[in-house]
Amino acid sequence: MAETEEAPARERRWRGRDDWWAVLVLMLASLVFTTDQVTEHEMMSPIDEYQYVGYYASVLDEGVVRQGTEMPLYARQYMVCHGVRAIPEMGVNPDACKKPNSIGYPIAGGTTADLYTPLYFWSIRILAQPMIWAGVDFVDAGRAAGGVWLGIGAIFLYLAMRRMRTPVPVALGLGLVLVGSLPAYWGNTYISTDATALASGAVAAWLTVRALQRVRGSLVLLPIAAAVFTLFKLQNLIGFVVAATVLVLATLVDVGRENTGARTRVRAFLRDRRLLTAIAIGVASIVAQGIWLWIRASLAVGPQPALGLVVPLESKHLVLELGNFLPLMAQGALAPYATGPASLPVYAVGTLLAIGGAAGLAMSKGVRVGHRIIGLATVVVAVLAAPALAIAIGVMEDVYIPIPNRYGASLLPWALLSAAVLVDTRQRWGRYALLALGTVTWGAALMMGEA
Repeated sequence: MAETEEAPARERRWRGRDDWWAVLVLMLASLVFTTDQVTEHEMMSPIDEYQYVGYYASVLDEGVVRQGTEMPLYARQYMVCHGVRAIPEMGVNPDACKKPNSIGYPIAGGTTADLYTPLYFWSIRILAQPMIWAGVDFVDAGRAAGGVWLGIGAIFLYLAMRRMRTPVPVALGLGLVLVGSLPAYWGNTYISTDATALASGAVAAWLTVRALQRVRGSLVLLPIAAAVFTLFKLQNLIGFVVAATVLVLATLVDVGRENTGARTRVRAFLRDRRLLTAIAIGVASIVAQGIWLWIRASLAVGPQPALGLVVPLESKHLVLELGNFLPLMAQGALAPYATGPASLPVYAVGTLLAIGGAAGLAMSKGVRVGHRIIGLATVVVAVLAAPALAIAIGVMEDVYIPIPNRYGASLLPWALLSAAVLVDTRQRWGRYALLALGTVTWGAALMMGEA
């Protein structure tokens, strides 16, 4: 009897040891990926890295970038000395490198980085400091710090998959797909506020799975995490909108199963803690953003710089945005060919798993309803989030700005979680095939670069 009781305990210990090894591998894979790519970067990212480098360079001295200020001299000089990828008119300028104030700059040398709280820039500046002391280039150190954010995203996605009883090899393989993805390349190997997106979606998924399993405190933590991550970047809210949608759908499913009158079911739905948490996610995020906008306005020293041509929002724009995030959430900032031939298999694997996982789980009859709602929520939010953002910007600014598909990066962990739930892992060879796929995808990602 003692031996039969001891065996499960020994098995649990070994399972825990496997998980610790997997978490360590994912963090190391993230740091290796970002370090490898950062050492190969010669130019700046076209995704506003010029703006972000200015914030990163001044955050410890100034604390926050104020609306109406000019771009710091350091960022100007770095841009003209290194150039910007994919923008020919912003290439390397040796003359301006010696005299950085001798030329004109985007938006007349102003900055739009004041839109962001200093949280992300504080985080990478602090993480970068030991590397700077060790002699690493100032900007490269800030870029490399994105590997920590990537590792956080991969680890929390892994934990969410393990809570859904995904085998260790499958969870590790899908985690490696996330680490080597194009959104990780553009968001986590440059200085970019997109660095927090994958972590945001993964934390939202992990907390939501815990909430569905009724782990104490998860429903309280979800609105807090949503508010914090949206203060890093507003678009991170999209990952938490999926969480809110899952909670609402789970509540509807459970209430619908009750054999009571309609009025009783409606009352039970409205009083359910999961519904209240879903509402709190939105309220907490809006309040947090409102406080930040008030602080930003009170600190402003001038008007926002003019952004050029203004296009009014029309209904045709919303139709175009419907097909934004769902097929392209694994693409990153630019088309896959912008990072070389190795990007094509990386993009293909990420896209097939994302779309197949989310859409497949949403439509599958072979899984429990409680699992299917994860895929359904991911698909619904992926379709509606971009038009919703376009409407929000149109109402506030009276302008249509095409929504970059990189704004949907926080959906990718949810889509990979859906794939983990849907995939058939009953056969051992299938589990290790997915681990091999993730390893090969990560290896191919190391070969991406400035094409």
